[in-house]
Amino acid sequence: MKANILKIIIGLVFLVLFNVLFFMLGGTERTTTEWICYGFIHAAYLCLLSTPLLCNAGKGETVLSASLYLRALFFFFTELVIGILFLWANPISYKWATIVQGVLLGVFLVMQFMSVLANDATKASLDKQRKERVYVRALAENIKEAMRQVGDSALRKQMASCYESLSSASIESFPEAAAAETELENAVNMLCSAVNVSDMTQLSQLIKDVQTAMNHRNQAIRMARFS
Repeated sequence: MKANILKIIIGLVFLVLFNVLFFMLGGTERTTTEWICYGFIHAAYLCLLSTPLLCNAGKGETVLSASLYLRALFFFFTELVIGILFLWANPISYKWATIVQGVLLGVFLVMQFMSVLANDATKASLDKQRKERVYVRALAENIKEAMRQVGDSALRKQMASCYESLSSASIESFPEAAAAETELENAVNMLCSAVNVSDMTQLSQLIKDVQTAMNHRNQAIRMARFS
């Protein structure tokens, strides 16, 4: 709560100072050009203040927001300089003040929204990679945990081979590989369940099932990747 109040106060500092100077130095009787510059400067500052609404706040995604902040800052200071120059020159015709500042605002908004779309696509890709990494790691860790409960050295060696294969498996996934991944997940669950209930009679076959399912998944991913 305290941090939010401080942010609001900081955000209001420029607005208060600018408006105090604007009206103290020139009063309320202003030309159309001056009011246009007044409006564009405020619009640029509001764009800067609203930038956090466009940013991704997820862990590891700060770099995606950096370009939005930098662009908003650059636009604000550029507009501030241009707006002050027009206020100082105060031309009779407000045409050029409107065109220059309007084009600047339009270019900024297009570039900013394009960056937002690009950041959203990157975020979706990062989220997909995280889910895929968790999926593969979870299956590998399940086998590793079950392996500790197996006393037979030959079976432990086979399970260790499964664990190593899963640990080094591609984390990339495709919708075309969904069936193969379900098969692999079911095979790993059946293997771990057999170990948990100490049913070692079919363990060797269940290990082979996991290896077969891994081969199916790898093949499905290769085919989907190059299709």
